[in-house]
Amino acid sequence: MSRRRWIGLVAVVFAVALVAGLVFLAAIFDVMNGFAACRIVRQSWFASPNGSNSVVVVWKECGATVPDRTQAGIVRRGRAFSSDKEPTFLSVRGHQDVLVAWSSEQAVKIGFIPGTAQIYKRDQRAGDVTISYD
Repeated sequence: MSRRRWIGLVAVVFAVALVAGLVFLAAIFDVMNGFAACRIVRQSWFASPNGSNSVVVVWKECGATVPDRTQAGIVRRGRAFSSDKEPTFLSVRGHQDVLVAWSSEQAVKIGFIPGTAQIYKRDQRAGDVTISYD
């Protein structure tokens, strides 16, 4: 076999191996992203007395490697809830039933049925709203 043929053959084998490697890496990246993806399930929406704010309660499910959690955030009227854009003020382990009672536009009380085991986050304020817990 001539030297040109050998070089051509090596170049083809190298190109095929490179493409196969890139396809393999892309497939692995796609699978790993699927493991890290979280699903947000809206559970309830509690409007303030005049409707300018709402407490949104969601379940965040991230697969087998991270425990499910219940989260709550305050959303202004006319906006959709997004845990990326609207920071949550409450995060607890597991699926919890959350009770919400607004006492005014700037005060809300949060409770749980039957109670919660592990609290990750429990802020006393969210913007101009004061939050108390039962």
